[in-house]
Amino acid sequence: MNKIQIPNISISNFKCFKEFSIDSFKRFNLIFGKNSVGKSNLLEALYLYSNMYRSDTILSSSFLQRDIPLNNNLELIFHNFDYSNPINIKTSKKELNIHSIESLEIALLDGIYYQVQNNNGETIKLPLLINNNRQLDNTFISINHSSIINNINVRSVILDSSLFNFYFFNDYSTSEKRVKNNTVSLFDKLQNLKMDQIVINCLKPIIPNLKSIRISSDRICEADIGLDRYLPINALGTGIYKIFNYIVGVPFIINGVLLIDEIDNGFHYSSLRNLWISLFKVCYTNNVQLFATTHSYECIKAFNDVYNEVKNQHNSNDDIQGIRIESDKKEKYKYQAIIYNNEELNNAMDNWEVR
Repeated sequence: MNKIQIPNISISNFKCFKEFSIDSFKRFNLIFGKNSVGKSNLLEALYLYSNMYRSDTILSSSFLQRDIPLNNNLELIFHNFDYSNPINIKTSKKELNIHSIESLEIALLDGIYYQVQNNNGETIKLPLLINNNRQLDNTFISINHSSIINNINVRSVILDSSLFNFYFFNDYSTSEKRVKNNTVSLFDKLQNLKMDQIVINCLKPIIPNLKSIRISSDRICEADIGLDRYLPINALGTGIYKIFNYIVGVPFIINGVLLIDEIDNGFHYSSLRNLWISLFKVCYTNNVQLFATTHSYECIKAFNDVYNEVKNQHNSNDDIQGIRIESDKKEKYKYQAIIYNNEELNNAMDNWEVR
């Protein structure tokens, strides 16, 4: 198995995290804990790190996907709204710093800039501006992208591609219709590349009689399960379609990272085994590292149980971990990560408050 893309992480001054770190990640990382302990913020930090060469990444993760107006709200990304100190997100491989750009006229933010190192080892500044009048000195990379958001002209920099292939699923990102359209488009590409058998193979453990999948004239993904006609995949159940939605994207992020917020949302507990059977198979097949959050005991148990069943198929014995985030009872705004390996997960569950 190839090396994973994100080996560890350290975060400071980002949203709920004043200082937070996890020393080591595995191939499969399931994150849990009470509400408002930073599970989704951790995934967002991983997302920002992965796409650090686009200074507009923060807009999609913190504002547009969550339907938060942009007007004078950039301070929301800084811990306790204090933008006098930069955000820092780093691993043992790369580092991202996000600084404020204060207004020329008043004490509001004009924007932010990412400070990163390019492939030549040079430290560079990638600005994102919401003030049309702001002029920056020549230490900044020039603006090369502009869009209108909340009736504001936002200017940003797209310097390079992401550090690696990745995909970020969350319930904020798109409408149900758009998700379905995107899934159909991805599967269409897989068929054109003659790679659709990957998806079929990953679904067969949970749909044993699955023979093939096609796209109908109405742009609907349909399955041949040995009946007299094709059936829309979503007719096989919401859980099946959601699993299909997850695994269709994975072949496009080979050797990359998959981020899924609230992975079990919309699943009946009895479907969680099927979810993990498919995800383990497709992620191993494509060498993808997985980070997911959950509130469900049943999801954690299925995660651990299924891994124990399939690990020998993949010559694996140490590829999963549970990460429980909890707030410090003595110090406000302090959070810590408690790590559980494969053997510890089931034994510890009786003492957890996951929800």
